[in-house]
Amino acid sequence: MKKIAIFAAVFAFILLLTKIANDMPPEPPSGTAFSLKAQQVVQCSPGEITLVDGHQKATHLETDQSWPDCSAFQKDDVLDFYLSRGEKTRFLSYEKTVWWRKAM
Repeated sequence: MKKIAIFAAVFAFILLLTKIANDMPPEPPSGTAFSLKAQQVVQCSPGEITLVDGHQKATHLETDQSWPDCSAFQKDDVLDFYLSRGEKTRFLSYEKTVWWRKAM
C-alpha cells in the first residue's frame, strides 16, 4: 500500500511539473530588445501608450506605426509586450500573461 501511495505522489508531481512547463511562454520573437511583462494598458492614443505593472509603476512609451489599434487592448487584460528600441518604441508582439506571473 505504501508503494502505491509513493507511486501516486510521484505521478501527481510529474503531472504538476508538466502543466507548469506547458504554461511557460514561448521564446520572444527575434529582434526583441526588451520586454515588459504583466502590463495593463491604462492610456492609449495613436502616438503614445501608458502601461502599468502589478506594482502600479507606469511606463510611458512613444509609439510608431507598428503598434496595433488601441481597440486591440482590453481594460482588464494583463499582457506581456515584446518591443524594440528606436527613435520611437517599435511593437513586435504581445501575449496574455501566464497566471503565475500575474500573482508576482
